[in-house]
Amino acid sequence: MVRKRIRAILEFDLVIVGAGSAGSIVAGRLAERTDLRILVLEAGGSDFRPDIKVPIGYGMSFFNPDVNWCYSSLPQKALNSRTLYVPRGKVIGGSASINAMVYLRGLKNDFDDWESFSSSNFGWDSVTSTYNEIEGIRKNSKKKRMHVSDVSSQHQAMIKNFIKASAGIGFNYTLDLNSDISEGVGHYPLSTKNGVRWTSADGFLRPALKMPNLTIFKNSQVTKLNIINGKVTEVDFIKGNQVLNKVKARVGVILTAGAINTPQLLMLSGIGPKKVLTDVGIDVVTEDKNIGQNLQDHLGIDYLYETNSVSLNKILGRWKGRLSSMLKYLFNRAGPFSLSVNQGGGFVNWKSKTESANIQLYFNPLTYSIKHNPKKRELLKPDAFDGFAIGFQPCRPMSRGEVTLASSEPLRPPLINMNFLNDETDLYDVKCGIECMEALLNNEELSSITVKEKSVNLGKQSLEEKLEDFRNRSVSIYHLCGTCRLGSDASKAPVSNDFKLRALSNVWIGDASLFPNVTSGNINAPVMMLASKAADSICHQLSK
Repeated sequence: MVRKRIRAILEFDLVIVGAGSAGSIVAGRLAERTDLRILVLEAGGSDFRPDIKVPIGYGMSFFNPDVNWCYSSLPQKALNSRTLYVPRGKVIGGSASINAMVYLRGLKNDFDDWESFSSSNFGWDSVTSTYNEIEGIRKNSKKKRMHVSDVSSQHQAMIKNFIKASAGIGFNYTLDLNSDISEGVGHYPLSTKNGVRWTSADGFLRPALKMPNLTIFKNSQVTKLNIINGKVTEVDFIKGNQVLNKVKARVGVILTAGAINTPQLLMLSGIGPKKVLTDVGIDVVTEDKNIGQNLQDHLGIDYLYETNSVSLNKILGRWKGRLSSMLKYLFNRAGPFSLSVNQGGGFVNWKSKTESANIQLYFNPLTYSIKHNPKKRELLKPDAFDGFAIGFQPCRPMSRGEVTLASSEPLRPPLINMNFLNDETDLYDVKCGIECMEALLNNEELSSITVKEKSVNLGKQSLEEKLEDFRNRSVSIYHLCGTCRLGSDASKAPVSNDFKLRALSNVWIGDASLFPNVTSGNINAPVMMLASKAADSICHQLSK
């Protein structure tokens, strides 16, 4: 419960809510390009932690409430009523500080959809230009903001078996999974620089904090937007000991709290579906049926195998291997500590009903168990045997979920319902993915290094048994987006093409909640691209 004692009211021109992948870019660019006094409010703390900056450390942050909201979904009806874990970053850098660092721009057809829903500014040519700018590969780019590393030379040897098996069943090898023609399999690129995790907080926020017009308050959770006559005048937040603070926003507010917390904050402030608000006793300021709706995510599964090839299990699961890897990292910023476990994969077309890839593949030279300790948080622990995980996710699910409120109390977690497999058409791509797994595993390149299955034996199961296994074991891939869609049609999109929240005159949104549709793969790169476009647009609007 938030204490009602209010400290002195602060005053800034712009208040930015959230310093994650989106907020770091928006804050950095606005500070550099305007003279406005800007305050960033971040619910989490510093990202200067070894479990964040050392890439392999994300296994330690996966269940750590110090840096992670550690949300859970509502029971998923089509997944045998299971509740799924939903990690979200609660730290500078946001979810990019706790993710697996895979950097994928998305496929061309993803942005064909965006363009038709919004404008040409979100089509393939335009987003490619923005990517090129933030990655520093455009001729007139002033500097490289985001670092994308090719670490394929350090990947485990068994990745070659996966790539050869993929070729054996008709998939192309792709040197660059971020090229214009990115369908195929290869090595995943990472958001790292010289073996260290690199986020937009490193590329945009940290340099801008040297400027006098940008301030950040860490461990400051925003609880409400105070609205008068369609305009936000003050922002409530708690900082330390749950004491209520207020800050006046002379110009406006930019929401970059993510696909869960942005709609939650709007609903707590009286903006959203009328029934959701009235059910928890919140007065409706402006009704918008689309706030919190259209939630999308990828649903995936791994199949685990013991192997006769060297994996990361024994390297990272034993003191000798960890010590050797630590020394290699300390002296050379190389080795397993500098990598993600997501090493091989890509986008493939397996009997797709469209012309584009319908399945994203993952091949990881590691298997692990979740160890439960009542006195400590859960940790990811490598298995004792050498193993690999191979898995898939359908690229473009049609099911839609929602984020709603459990209570008017701002510290209560929101209700998250991904509504997985609600649309029957999604089952088709699940079946395609399972068939693809079997074809890969039956290829000699993978079968020759496989000792035995550690999850299920696909070859001995009926289709219905395989689908039941999927319903029992599939998980969120943590690509949540779409809950405050950007688009041209006001009846479907709460946010206009200039990133302005239609319900209020001085609020913009710049995060994953804007996605018209989920992109085919990992979404951190598209989030940063959108945030860069949002910063450009907002700067232009404020200069008028």
